[in-house]
Amino acid sequence: MGAFDGIQGMVAGYLASPKGQETIRSFLSSPQGKEAIDSYLSTPDGQQMARLLLLRALDSLDIPEAVKGEIRTALAGAGA
Repeated sequence: MGAFDGIQGMVAGYLASPKGQETIRSFLSSPQGKEAIDSYLSTPDGQQMARLLLLRALDSLDIPEAVKGEIRTALAGAGA
């Protein structure tokens, strides 16, 4: 298992680097990346992850709290 941990560390280090982040950005903006995202978001796990990310991002937006509340309600209803 030590080799696996080493590989995980190398991958994590690469993904945290500027070059790794640019690679991810390039893939996600490509037709293949968009297809992969759409495929993932069509699954229950993907939809749950999207709700979690949207709720997290919502906290950072500069919009009225009433609007945030409406969005949170809609996202909570979508998860039911």
